[in-house]
Amino acid sequence: MVVQTSSLRERSKAKRRVAIQRAALRLFAERGYDGATIAEIAEEAELAPRTVTLYFPSKIDIAMSTSSDMAARLTATYQAHPELSFTEVMDRWLIGEESLDPELVLLTTAMFDANPALRAVSTSHFAEATTDLAPAFLAELGRPAEHPMTKVAGGAIAGAITEYLTYAWSHGATTDTHQELVRYLHALMAAAKAT
Repeated sequence: MVVQTSSLRERSKAKRRVAIQRAALRLFAERGYDGATIAEIAEEAELAPRTVTLYFPSKIDIAMSTSSDMAARLTATYQAHPELSFTEVMDRWLIGEESLDPELVLLTTAMFDANPALRAVSTSHFAEATTDLAPAFLAELGRPAEHPMTKVAGGAIAGAITEYLTYAWSHGATTDTHQELVRYLHALMAAAKAT
């Protein structure tokens, strides 16, 4: 019985968290990031402002929550499978990201469209969060971090994954498109590898 209570509590917490995210992202898209307050987010989510700040200490934490969650899942995938190559970790991680809540993805996209500076913050925040994968990336590439081809490969992979996920979230992912992307990531890495 304790397991059921704990599970119910966790589900309730998850629902409140998503309600806060949806309310905030919607308001950030409609009114702009600076035009929405924690009190308005709480009202939109039908929660107390204190509840909102228990889940997210600040507005920027809410705005970056989708990116932060993705980065955390990427890190967790890597930590669960340290024996895999960088490309294999990306393959496993992408399977989960392809099936994210479509409404949350659309709201995040709308927020970034309305607040371009937040997209830049998200990109740099995600890049910082993925530093755990740098050893796997460098090992697969066979180049030092400061080599220009390392930077080129990193930028190309980041761009490819961003574009792929944007497509997958709006059109749906298929096994074929997923496998095509993985082949492309392998090709990018092979092209940038030290010879």
